[in-house]
Amino acid sequence: MASKKIWIIVLLTFAGISQTFAQQGELRKFPKGSTPLEVGQKVAQRYLSIPFRNFDGIKTPPSEVTYPEVCAWYGALKFAHVTRDKKLLRQLEERFFPLLGSQKELMQKPDHVDHTVFGAVPLQLYMQTKNECFYYIGIDFADRQWQMPANTKHQEQYQSYLDKGLSWQTRFWIDDMFMITTIQSQTYAASGNEKYIDRAAYEMTVYLDSIQQPNGLFYHAGNAPFYWCRGNGWMAAGMTDLLKHLPSTHQHRERILAQYRKMMNTLKEFQQENGLWGQLVDDPSSWTETSGSAMFTYAMITGVKNGWLDAKTYAPIARKAWLQLLTYINADNDITEVCMGTNVGTTKQYYLDRRRIVGDLHGQAPLLWCAAALLE
Repeated sequence: MASKKIWIIVLLTFAGISQTFAQQGELRKFPKGSTPLEVGQKVAQRYLSIPFRNFDGIKTPPSEVTYPEVCAWYGALKFAHVTRDKKLLRQLEERFFPLLGSQKELMQKPDHVDHTVFGAVPLQLYMQTKNECFYYIGIDFADRQWQMPANTKHQEQYQSYLDKGLSWQTRFWIDDMFMITTIQSQTYAASGNEKYIDRAAYEMTVYLDSIQQPNGLFYHAGNAPFYWCRGNGWMAAGMTDLLKHLPSTHQHRERILAQYRKMMNTLKEFQQENGLWGQLVDDPSSWTETSGSAMFTYAMITGVKNGWLDAKTYAPIARKAWLQLLTYINADNDITEVCMGTNVGTTKQYYLDRRRIVGDLHGQAPLLWCAAALLE
C-alpha cells in the first residue's frame, strides 16, 4: 500500500513538471522570423553597425558613452554568451579597445549613478574573455559607487547615505534600481565577493520601502504621481536581474521576490489588448511605449523561466508581448515608438506629449535582454 502511494506521488509530481514545461513551451517555440535567435542576431548587428552615439542618436558626436549605449552593449554581450557566438563576442570586445586609446575621452567616470553602470560592460567582457584588464576596470567602478568622491560639495549628504549602508549615488529615482543593482550584481558574479550582492540587495529594499506604491508600481517621483512606462521598466528589470544573482538563502531575497511578484501581478492587469503597455501604464488611452514594454516582457520571461511566476498565467502574456514588440521593428532593425529621455514631469500631458523615437538604444537594449532570456 505504501509503495502504491509513493508511485502516485511520483506520477503526480511528474505530471506537474510536465505541465509546467508545456506551459513554458510558449516561450520556446516561435514562428520563423520571430525566434529570439533571429531577432537577437539582427538587433545585435544593428547595434554594432553604428559607432558610439549621443542621446539624440547619430546627429551629434557623443561626449561620453551614454547609459543607453551601455545597456545595449551589455544586452548584446548577454546574447553572445547564451548563443556562444564567438564572432559577436569578438566584435563587442573590439568595440571597447578605442576607449583605452584613441577614444579614451569617451570612457565614463564613476561620478554619477548613470555613469557608473558602465562598469557592467567590462565585467561581462571579463567573464567571457578572462582578460583581467576588464575585471579591474569594472571592479573600480563598483567600488567607487560606495566610496566618498573627492572634492564634493555634498559631503555631508553623501556621508549620511554611506553611514546607512547606501551608495552615495542614491537619489530615489526609479531608474537607479537598474543602474546600481546591475553594476553591483555583475561585480558579485565576476568576483564571488558577497559584499557586492549585499550592497545591491539592501539598496533595493530601501528603494522598495521608499518609493513603491501599494499596487506594486512606482511613481516617476514623489512630486510626479504618474506610472511612466520606462521608469517602471527600469525597476522591473532591476529586480529581475538582482533576483537572478541573489543566493536562495539571502536575507533580502524573499522581500524582493514578493515585491517583484506584486509588480508583475499589477502589470498583468494593465497589459493592453495588443499585448504591450502604454506610456502611462494605468491609462488605457495612452500610446503604446515599446522600451518599457520590452523591459516588462524581459521581467516576465525571466520570472517564468526561473519559476518565480506561474507559467500558466505569465507565459502567454510574455509570448504575446514578445510577438507584438516585433511588429514595431522596422526594415533597419530599429524599434519604433520609444519614449525620448524623460525627466520628471508635473502633468499627465507632459508624458503623453513626449517625442517618440525610432531606434533609440533605450528600446534596442531590452530587445536584446528579451532575446537572451528566451534562449537561456
